[in-house]
Amino acid sequence: MVKTTEEQFKKWLETPEEGLNLEFKKAENNFNKSKDLPDYCAALANERGGKLILGVTNDRIVTGTRVFSGTVQTLPNDLMQLIGIRIDIEEFFYEGERVLIFHIPSRPIGKAIKSNKVYWMRAGSSLVPMDEETLKNIFNENIVDFSSQIVHGMILADISGEAIDIFRNKWAKKQNQSKYLEFSDEKTLREVGLMDENNGITYAALILFGNKNKIDQFLPCAEISYEWRMSNTIKHDFRANWREPFFKVYDAIWQETNNRNIRFPYQEGFVQREILAFSEKVIREAVLNAVAHRDYSIQNGWIFIKASPYEYKIESPGGFLPGITEDNAIDRRATRNRLICEIFEKAGLVERSGQGIDLIFEITIREGKGLPSFKGTDNYRVVINIPAEVKDFGLVKFIEKIANEKQLNFSTEEIIKLERIKENGKIKGNKFIKKFLSLGIIEKVGKTNDSSYMLSHRYYINEGKSGIYTRIVGLSREEKKQLILKHIQKNKKGYAKDFKDVFSELKPKDVSNFLQELKNEGKIIHKGSDRSGYWEIQTSSN
Repeated sequence: MVKTTEEQFKKWLETPEEGLNLEFKKAENNFNKSKDLPDYCAALANERGGKLILGVTNDRIVTGTRVFSGTVQTLPNDLMQLIGIRIDIEEFFYEGERVLIFHIPSRPIGKAIKSNKVYWMRAGSSLVPMDEETLKNIFNENIVDFSSQIVHGMILADISGEAIDIFRNKWAKKQNQSKYLEFSDEKTLREVGLMDENNGITYAALILFGNKNKIDQFLPCAEISYEWRMSNTIKHDFRANWREPFFKVYDAIWQETNNRNIRFPYQEGFVQREILAFSEKVIREAVLNAVAHRDYSIQNGWIFIKASPYEYKIESPGGFLPGITEDNAIDRRATRNRLICEIFEKAGLVERSGQGIDLIFEITIREGKGLPSFKGTDNYRVVINIPAEVKDFGLVKFIEKIANEKQLNFSTEEIIKLERIKENGKIKGNKFIKKFLSLGIIEKVGKTNDSSYMLSHRYYINEGKSGIYTRIVGLSREEKKQLILKHIQKNKKGYAKDFKDVFSELKPKDVSNFLQELKNEGKIIHKGSDRSGYWEIQTSSN
């Protein structure tokens, strides 16, 4: 949380003019929460951020404010919902008067912030819609490769010999060039583009190989924090922080993770195997992705790893790049720090620049853990949540069975689509629907233009979950008895556990009443004991 000092506040009051990043409003008793507040916050964000201060007049007289008393804690979430950015709000007392300070970050590069369907900017003390030329300039902004910029004041002696030696060994091995091992530190930096013709050393070199004291001096935000929690509690059970050259801590991060790894045993035929909660390939890819794509211009943020027996979460500063969304992040390539990506590729840490997210998703799904997600991502941070618990291998085995039968392979994107169908029950059409239908992996639900698709009956039979299949297919509450008949006809018989899956929202007594009504109508008959028996369609031979 940002803390303003009295000295700092006095300087703001003494500023001769209301500068680009300061907006004072008297707002003694009211300030519109859904209109004025989000509009001014959006305008200041569009002007590269600043402070909205309530309780101070345009003449810099502190009058104090009563607005939002008792509700300040909920305002950040309210503003996030309205304009999509995170804003810190501070209750500050100056000479006994309550003042509210809204610390508004800059908009992301290439993106303008909208409030109440308008892109706002300031004109004096008022707000006006942003003109087309200004908007065009914002949307056409080029993302500069921060990692390729020169660190002024950094020299060769500021490079960690240990860190660059680790890279040199990996580089020589990856390229099968033993001569690289004989390169001096300077020649190594020049050969891989980390040092220019004027002896300027790049931020990529600082982040990957710079001595700790130089990282502290030039880029203290280049830090990675790791926290381990055994349960869903606020307090962590273990914490580690690294503000070191990345090539020195790359293995240490994995080691701390692996020290707390959990093994999930499972049976595969007559052989018992096991899966780790944290796959080394997945974790290393996720960390590399965070280091390569985070926004280093955000000085008050760092990479934050939160691990537990349930998931592995990595937060990195900077939202998705323009054109990247949660839906296309898996297969669309975009690079914020291209030079860092290239160094990772040269060292053999990644297969190609920009790759990684698709591998994380595919491996996690193949391990039976379900889908990773980007829940928690916003304009100023990317969060990837990687499940650690093994759920089931049903879909993976089903896909492999189809692949073996048809002698074909499934792409990572196809596997992810099928997992989404499994988790969501049904989806609308996508580019793989025709292929999936022809292979019998999915089937169509509904006969209208509003139809959707779900995993096929064959999958649910293989999993022993025929009741879930019937529940997904049948949506009409008025046709519950017909659903029971449909289920029994499709599967030749119906057990009590099947109907529990079909009508998971109903009480067992309600389901029993449906069955008894169908029995009384002469449509079904019960066979066997009450506990282990089953229902069949009533025929003349029964």
